[in-house]
Amino acid sequence: MRSGAGIVNIDIGSMVGGGLGLTLAITAISIVLTIVIIFVSVRWSRKFYGRDKATMELLQTGVPAMARIAQIQETNMRINNMPVLNVLLEVYPQNGQPPFQAWVQRRIPYYQMAQFQLGGTIPVRFDPANPTRVAIAM
Repeated sequence: MRSGAGIVNIDIGSMVGGGLGLTLAITAISIVLTIVIIFVSVRWSRKFYGRDKATMELLQTGVPAMARIAQIQETNMRINNMPVLNVLLEVYPQNGQPPFQAWVQRRIPYYQMAQFQLGGTIPVRFDPANPTRVAIAM
């Protein structure tokens, strides 16, 4: 004896055709967004770590000098749980130019924190054409 249960017919062809296009679109959008997020994160991290292209160029071609740390400001940003700081430097060029001040924003690894104290001196490189461009050389 048969019960009153009916047979359900499912049209697999229409489910696959419509669902496959949507699935591929969602997958493609997800991949593109992931690539964009990774790209932006790497660029942002390099900027605050002090390893962006302009800083790398300045470290290679800039004029060496010593700088005294005049002020340190926290930015409330962290990269890999390391603080990003704004550091006001008094740069003392070795070529007889008068000292000048410049701000540098950089992620400071914990093993270098002891060197980033008010009044401490650190090696830097600066652009003689634009002395406000300074890179910490450590």
